[in-house]
Amino acid sequence: MNAAIDGMTDEQIASQPPVEGSGLTTVDRYYLAWAGYQQRGAEPNGVDLSKYLGEKGVVGRNGRAAAASTLRRYLLPFRIYSVWAEHRLRREQPSLIAVAEACAARGITLQYNEPITAATIAEHAADCERRWHAVIRHRTDAAAQSH
Repeated sequence: MNAAIDGMTDEQIASQPPVEGSGLTTVDRYYLAWAGYQQRGAEPNGVDLSKYLGEKGVVGRNGRAAAASTLRRYLLPFRIYSVWAEHRLRREQPSLIAVAEACAARGITLQYNEPITAATIAEHAADCERRWHAVIRHRTDAAAQSH
């Protein structure tokens, strides 16, 4: 699994088409690694996630895992998505207010400890829904292949 990310801007990385057949973007693969790392009992920082990706063989054109500085910018959206996804399990259209309140209850904030609001969640909602479907498809495909 090679993720060619070197030299790309945030917008280029985020808009990368899904990896053929999987529906997953490069950033979705970072998210899955972030979620997988947490099975160790802690949330990874950028350095931890970079090392973990390298261990899993997810590398860029230079043969190395994504830089910690690249990965750090995704940590907050991953936190928001994880809360949103919990709400999505219960409702097809998660309440933006409920997700924002759940983020606050977990201490998830924006830069400078600014609170996450319903407007913040609304900004992420379309990507959350897209990731939701891509991750489900990926996990379903992986489960089918393991049988």
